[in-house]
Amino acid sequence: MYPQTVRLLANAILTVFCIALIISRLSELLIFGYHWFWAGPALFVACLNLYFLTQSFINKPKEMDTSLTSFFISVGASLGFCLSGAFITYPVIEFAGMHEVRQLGSLLSLLPYPFVIWSLLCLGKCLTVIPEAHTVVAHGIYKYSRHPLYVCYIVWEIANMLMFPAVPVIVGASLHIALLIVRLRREERLLLDTFPEYCTYYNTTGLIGRRMIFDPSANLNVR
Repeated sequence: MYPQTVRLLANAILTVFCIALIISRLSELLIFGYHWFWAGPALFVACLNLYFLTQSFINKPKEMDTSLTSFFISVGASLGFCLSGAFITYPVIEFAGMHEVRQLGSLLSLLPYPFVIWSLLCLGKCLTVIPEAHTVVAHGIYKYSRHPLYVCYIVWEIANMLMFPAVPVIVGASLHIALLIVRLRREERLLLDTFPEYCTYYNTTGLIGRRMIFDPSANLNVR
């Protein structure tokens, strides 16, 4: 397939997913008024995803990885929550302290929302489905994490496993985490090959937190 076709198809799949999620969350808010605490943030995140995906597609990246393997990995990583979410009604594994563990999972599921919103606002038009190199984003939350969105998605999947400790959920969430890590590595390889300054950013910023090595001459705050 042509590179632009791959981009279009990947964005279209995630756009349809975001629209379906928005409709679903709106329905929950209308039918279950008490459910706003969960549906509200998810609705806002879906709207931000939809807006920035559209903006990023309009912009032409400097480089992109449009191989079929990256396409399937990226789409799978983007829709992976469906994989684990499809099995939340399955019988859970019974164990001592299960109630407390599920409560912990519920609290953990709410933790990433402010960081996801902050990440999306910082990433802006650089939000993509397949690995694309638009520019180096190293301001805001990206000063403290190279991939805050991926970290948050992994936390969400851990929360799913705690809230719904069923075998299919654990398998689906684990597979999703694996896809996220592979997608993350492919994106980093593309950025390292495209932007020389990304090497400095890579060496000074971990997945969580700053590293000890710092190059004061690096100016990475320009988008």
